[in-house]
Amino acid sequence: MNGTTAHNKPLFTLDASMQEAYRAPTLQQSSNAQKLFRSGKLVLGASLSYPSRHVAKTVAVSGGDWCWIDAEHVAWSTTQLVECIQVIIHESGGKMVPIVRVPSKTAFDYMAWCLDAGAGGIIIPHIETVEEVKEVIGACRFPPIGHRSFPPFTFINGVTDHTPEGKTIFSLANEHVAIIPQVESRVGIANLEEIASMKEITAMMIGAGDLRLDMGLPLAMVGDEPEFVAAMEKATAMSKKYKLPLVGLAIGPEMLLERIDAGFTVLSVASDFHTLAYGLLQGVGTAKASAEQYLAQKRAA
Repeated sequence: MNGTTAHNKPLFTLDASMQEAYRAPTLQQSSNAQKLFRSGKLVLGASLSYPSRHVAKTVAVSGGDWCWIDAEHVAWSTTQLVECIQVIIHESGGKMVPIVRVPSKTAFDYMAWCLDAGAGGIIIPHIETVEEVKEVIGACRFPPIGHRSFPPFTFINGVTDHTPEGKTIFSLANEHVAIIPQVESRVGIANLEEIASMKEITAMMIGAGDLRLDMGLPLAMVGDEPEFVAAMEKATAMSKKYKLPLVGLAIGPEMLLERIDAGFTVLSVASDFHTLAYGLLQGVGTAKASAEQYLAQKRAA
């Protein structure tokens, strides 16, 4: 890693003191994900797909800056989802910010439950138009910006609702909560500048895999096909033009460096699913190969 981005600015990861700086006044409130993602630092995190409090506890102490909880491709029960959001916050001492990818762009109930539980932001899949983003903003921002409802069962008055002088839990949430549209189609790419220019957008995510499928290309996270390259270059250009962080997945050193060079600053670099799957495959495979070699040597002797 060369320490710079395609934007020619110094790029550094967060340290523990910086992580703490983005915590909310109490752990029941959403951390300042907007400020974190817009910090200009390289924000690295892990993904949680297993609907398990036990796995969430492990992910929470992994040292990541954020946790991408995927509720789009995993059938989470709402109770488990809320509990794991809170596990991530409390087990990490507020240093890891949970960000939830909700099941769909119209899953407004999930958006409310996740934010009321303390999630630092929402990733909204399959966004294609400004009108869709406006509906999400309405659901995720308190008045006067949106119409998010006051969560009556979230805070204990005078105990868990502390805010700095001049702020309320409502104004603070509007400042803290990240709204991240995920663009993953030709239509979305065509409307990318209109979406990226919206004031309430915190960052932008490009769903490379689904975008490639929509383009009729093989499933992959990277590629050199002209249409795909042009779409990724447009995302980089819009990120630079509107000072909008790019969020994405980067598994392995090669993909990580490619994403950094493309201007991505918020990346999920490890996954509970892949870590378990490939860790087990490697462990079992190595043991089998070692045992077979040893037994073969004994037979030969």
